[in-house]
Formats: sequence, structure tokens, C-alpha cells
Amino acid sequence: MILVTGATGNVGSELVAQLAADGVPVRAMTRNPGKANFPAGVEVVAGDFDKPETLPAALAGVDRVFVCPPGYGPEGPVQERTLVAAAREAGVKHLVKLSTSGVGYGATDPLTSGHRAGEQVIQESGLEWTILRPGTFMVYLYGYADTIGKERTMYVTEGDPVSAMIHPRDIASVAAKVLTTSGHEGQAYTLTGGEALSPQRQGEIIGEALGKEVRVVERTQAETQAEFDRLGWGGPRLEALLELKRQSAAWDWKISDSVEKITGKAPLTLRDWVDENIHIFG
Repeated sequence: MILVTGATGNVGSELVAQLAADGVPVRAMTRNPGKANFPAGVEVVAGDFDKPETLPAALAGVDRVFVCPPGYGPEGPVQERTLVAAAREAGVKHLVKLSTSGVGYGATDPLTSGHRAGEQVIQESGLEWTILRPGTFMVYLYGYADTIGKERTMYVTEGDPVSAMIHPRDIASVAAKVLTTSGHEGQAYTLTGGEALSPQRQGEIIGEALGKEVRVVERTQAETQAEFDRLGWGGPRLEALLELKRQSAAWDWKISDSVEKITGKAPLTLRDWVDENIHIFG
């Protein structure tokens, strides 16, 4: 039995679907089972990293766990520590943690630092472990959907990185292989798409899919910050995300071959993702 935490998220939902399609016994953990929609045959369990009393039932009879905590606060990787303690007690053999590529490149932004500390907890758990470190998710483009839909304009920020963006389904495909085959223990894999795309090229691909030109307009950091403040999206989490973007310019363009090596298939393209999600762009 494989337990998928973060089962309703971008990667977790894809992973649950793939495991179920392959006939692998899978249990999906979510805080709100009544609101979740999973494929037939998936066992659904209520569980919350912040409520340790919910974890023994979620972990009962489980061999391997996909670890996707919802986030990190100033107190550090409490959620991973809670999970590790419960996993040891339940007899879990292997933990597969979803992390971020910046860990492997020495990034110091708050989001990457949280994942780095979380990785350490998993690696020191005494259980077998594997770390998955994806770069920028293609779903990041959801943030541009509103203005592309209304104005056919994509407002990017000065210095936004060239990015080897990855489809969440590819991350899930790697996770499925790691969770169901041996030889990945003690490994950390950087995961990317197959091409490095500038913000300008990202806009062109969306425009090609729409059959209409999408303008790409560059804003200064201050202009972006002011717009987020106007929308009420400010605060520490936004500051952490902007800092991650600033630092990731040094590595986000680098392409890894891990997806193809592990799954046997070339990564999905940004055009694949845009075609699947064309409705969000109006």
C-alpha cells in the first residue's frame, strides 16, 4: 500500500490517478475527504500533518509514503518530524519527499530553506528515502491567466528567469516509478522539462495555442510588488516567492534528463500543458 499525502495537489492528484490506473494499491490522504474526487478504487483517508492523532490510521498497513507537506512556518519542518515519527511506528519502509530544485543549487530563500530542512528530517529518519527536486511548475502560468484572458497581455517581472518548466504529471510519473520500483533509495533527483523557455517564449507558446498574439510586458520589481499589494497578495509568502524567483535565475534554465531516464519518456512540453488548460486563458 502506498500513501499519497497532498493528494489533492498539483502533483498528488496526478500521482493518485497514475497509481490507480496501474492497479497499485493507493491510499489518498486529505484534510477534507468529503470534498475530494478520486478515481474508483482509491482508498481515501482523513489526515492532517498538523494533527498527529490522524496519522496512525492513515499509515496503517502502508509500505511507502509520498511526502508533500503543505508548507513551512518559522518553526521549521514540524510536519515532516510528525510524519516520520508516525511512519516509524507504523513500519513504513520508504519515504519519497517532494522538494524543490533550489536545494541542490544552494538557494537561501525561505521556501528553499524550508525544503532543505525538511529533506534533512527525511534523510535522518532511519527509513529508506528518495528526494524529488522539481524546478518551476508549468501551473505557475495560472498567475498570468487573468490578464491574458482580458487583455491578451502577460505582465512579467524584470529579471524573471529563463525556465525549464515542468508539467506536474511528469513529476508524478517519476514519483510513481520511485514508489513502485527499487534502486532509487538514497537518491535525490532534480526534475525539469525538456526545454528552457524565456518569459517571452512562454507568452508566444500561449499565443500560438490561442491563435492570438499575447503581448509580454516587463515590469520592474517595484511595479510587480505594488500590483500584488493592490490585489491583497502581499506578505511574507509573496516576498519569499519573489526572492526564490530572483535566486532561481542562476539555475532554473538548466535541463535535467532525470524524467526521461526514470520514466523512459521525454518530458511533456509547455504546449502540452497549455493545450490541456487553454480554458483558463479565456
